Amino acid sequence: MNSLKCFLPVGLSFFLIASSILAQKEAFVPSSDLSFKISTVQTSWKAGESITVKYSVKNISNAPLFVPREWEATCPAAPHLWAWFEDSSGKHFVLGYGGSCGGGGPKTVRERMSKEAVLLKPGEHLDGAFLLDTKLFGGLKPGVYRVEAALTGWVEEKFTDAERSELAKMVGPFMTGEVSDSIRITLTPSAK
Repeated sequence: MNSLKCFLPVGLSFFLIASSILAQKEAFVPSSDLSFKISTVQTSWKAGESITVKYSVKNISNAPLFVPREWEATCPAAPHLWAWFEDSSGKHFVLGYGGSCGGGGPKTVRERMSKEAVLLKPGEHLDGAFLLDTKLFGGLKPGVYRVEAALTGWVEEKFTDAERSELAKMVGPFMTGEVSDSIRITLTPSAK
């Protein structure tokens, strides 16, 4: 029994050290390590106007991590950041997207991430803005809407084993999953 008592602390210590080493090698972390907020400078616009939506992504974890820029650096590119409207009845107005591949994309996963990812240390944030042109969302009549936005991270399964191994060697892990936020705005009749 005494040998078992000696083994338990040693075994537990080994497990904790091994877990710590494995945690340092993670290539991906959940989106709960980030906060995501959107805002506008005003709450009312005329129907047909473009709305400037500001966003802030903050690392709320205890370690550095990579967050995505607005678009993938792949060919064709897909958005990491997307926004849409919801009217008072719950109907969603969402645009599609498309792209072409003229010059191709980055050749290696490191080249891709150098264009697509931003490293945030704990407490640091990435701020940006994008335009929502209300004319493009057919059927937006004057009224109250929610602007909903989502930041989507990388999908681990879309990377090869070799690419995941390469990502794990980088300074920090990469966000997976999705974080979202919404704000209320009002569209008023446009001046004719």
